[in-house]
Amino acid sequence: MIKQRSKKKDFELTREEDLRNAAKEFAEGEFDRDLARKMDKEQTFPKDIWKKACKFGFIGCYIPEEYNGGGLGFLDNAFIMEEFTRADPGIGFILSVTLGAEVLIEYGSDAQKEKYLAPVPIGDAIMGIAITEPNAGSDVSGCTTMHAEKDGDTWILNGSKMFVTNGTIADHLLVLAVTDPDAERRHRRQSMFIVETGWDGFESTKIKGKAGMGASDTAELSFNNVEIPEENMVG
Repeated sequence: MIKQRSKKKDFELTREEDLRNAAKEFAEGEFDRDLARKMDKEQTFPKDIWKKACKFGFIGCYIPEEYNGGGLGFLDNAFIMEEFTRADPGIGFILSVTLGAEVLIEYGSDAQKEKYLAPVPIGDAIMGIAITEPNAGSDVSGCTTMHAEKDGDTWILNGSKMFVTNGTIADHLLVLAVTDPDAERRHRRQSMFIVETGWDGFESTKIKGKAGMGASDTAELSFNNVEIPEENMVG
């Protein structure tokens, strides 16, 4: 006679399950199909939904608590992204990535984090990262068209970037530029700077007509003698 073993079931939800359920509930309640279709067609950023997502702690959940983030991890952010993009890829993507935050967390100074990272999770600022150029993107070390030259306590930035997420809506961007073209190692030729999009010489042009994910803002950027203070170099 085969005896059936009783299995003890644990009905206590883990943090991951709680997070998934919360993200799923938020997405299903906020990502209305008609609204998502309209935003994709008109290629508009869902600012109201983004504000609500900030309020519930979904934006930048991996940012440390001392900078207004949730203090969670990148895996937790992946759970949120899965549930958000399941409801709608366009809105889901733009709400579940805080491009550039990882760089500031790892390499930014305390002053940079306080000024440029802390406002993001609470909805006071939008940020992005500008790396891709017309001739390079996936090969980051191949980016050569953007240059920054030192002038006293200021860096002068010139060049262009392509396909930059949040390019027309960001308050500040992390920008990769060549600062030492003669360095022997390719990865040592570049530096990264925090650029406020309201500074003179910065221009952004929205890229229209994408095949999908229209709610995710994409832009071409140009920098014409943009002056960057020394303290805005990252790392």
